[in-house]
Amino acid sequence: MGDRPKGDFSASSLHTSMLEQVVGRHGGCSLRVPKWKEAAPHHKVMGFSQKVKRALIVKSNLIIGMLDTGVWPESVSFNDNGKIIGAHYYRSTGSFLPGDIPSRRDSEGHGTHTASTVAGRVVKNASLFGLGAGTARRGVPSARIRVYKICWSDGCYDADILAAFAIADGGVYVNTFSLKQSMYTLVYGGNVPNTKDGYDGSVSRYCFVDSLDETLVKDKIVLCDQLSDGEGPLYAGGIGAIMQDDGFKDLAFSFPLSASYLGSTDGAAVFLYINKTSKPTATIEKSIAKKGKLAPFVVSFSSRGPNPITRDIRKLDLAAPGVDIVAAWSEATTVTGITGDERVVPYNVISGTSMSCPHASGAAAYVKSLNELREKKTPKSPVSLLFFSAFPMSATKNPEAEFAYGSGHINPVKAANPGLIYNAGESDYIQFLCDQGYSNESLQLVTGSNTTTCSASNNGTVWDLNYPSFALSGPVGAFVTWAVKKGRPFY
Repeated sequence: MGDRPKGDFSASSLHTSMLEQVVGRHGGCSLRVPKWKEAAPHHKVMGFSQKVKRALIVKSNLIIGMLDTGVWPESVSFNDNGKIIGAHYYRSTGSFLPGDIPSRRDSEGHGTHTASTVAGRVVKNASLFGLGAGTARRGVPSARIRVYKICWSDGCYDADILAAFAIADGGVYVNTFSLKQSMYTLVYGGNVPNTKDGYDGSVSRYCFVDSLDETLVKDKIVLCDQLSDGEGPLYAGGIGAIMQDDGFKDLAFSFPLSASYLGSTDGAAVFLYINKTSKPTATIEKSIAKKGKLAPFVVSFSSRGPNPITRDIRKLDLAAPGVDIVAAWSEATTVTGITGDERVVPYNVISGTSMSCPHASGAAAYVKSLNELREKKTPKSPVSLLFFSAFPMSATKNPEAEFAYGSGHINPVKAANPGLIYNAGESDYIQFLCDQGYSNESLQLVTGSNTTTCSASNNGTVWDLNYPSFALSGPVGAFVTWAVKKGRPFY
């Protein structure tokens, strides 16, 4: 159907018009599914250019603890003498599942990704098969990393997390495949059930594993009525999959075979094409990157406020880049980690609050390094620096407003001189937890000290916590009067 159109265009409208041209025709009609991925460099979004002031000597003395799935130390992102200064692993059960490496080495990729985000060295030409290509430039490239592997294939156990803390005190999609042929036969999952094993079209339409007939699916592209990880079509011998539903459309998904993820409207058009054409064919093109125009905004999968437990503390706190982040990856796994995926890569693109966390941690470490260079004391609560320096985000793009993005998007450069600071230390949070009903036993698990207890002298209210945001719960439509009186200094 020709080359990718030049200039601005609506991919959805273009796909629909393409399909309208072929629906109803018979013979060797073909469907080509273009694949575009919108992206915006997250350092540019944060205003954190390569020219920002850095305290290299001080930063080399900063140590950032990473509690995650371990690390792949051979990654070029850590190719710096003394970058990783220590690593430990914790497995309270004592048993390991197949695929887990009983060591500090990362067999999943997540921990390597987050560690390189917060303190990986500068690496040019980093990408996932050309997607997101650029310079991998992290929050504090010269900081040191201490790794604590506490997450495994069956999750992250509380006992392992607490053990590490005790020691550590101090709708969019990505397709990297290039199909060999120009066109492949296109089938609908509901029309190719694995009847030998008792499946019918009501199940095979979703392309569950084992639900598809391998003879009817082999070397074909399958239309599925649900987003999945792609294992069903892959194990049935399919060459590709087109998935359609009304799920998330504002982040990228990776699959172990060539795949495209469409909304239900476009998916319905593909379904109609299959049923109106005697020999439907299709291809799925490799993704290319395109700069996004909406960034920054809060992705749909991210949690929203209000705070379900302590309603007088506003949540969310802050927004930071966490969607489609390119960072180092473990070469003990593949792009998806799914059996049959043979793509071993040094860098990968993934999304999540786990990706936002190292951006915020890197910003806090960056400010700490500058303050130490200036012989200036960093507040006990670095979060205050980030709260009061964040730049505003759009309530038009995020209707939940502060319940979506909190104080705004992190701004590392301004955080070095935020102006107003609300300081809070360990004793402030102990007082807060006592007010929340923590028992002495629970409190001591958090503090790591068996001498910490709740008493009348340290039992306050939620309003006594010197938190750098204001929230007050109450019935809908209630009128609130807020009185402020002089108290202890903020900083």
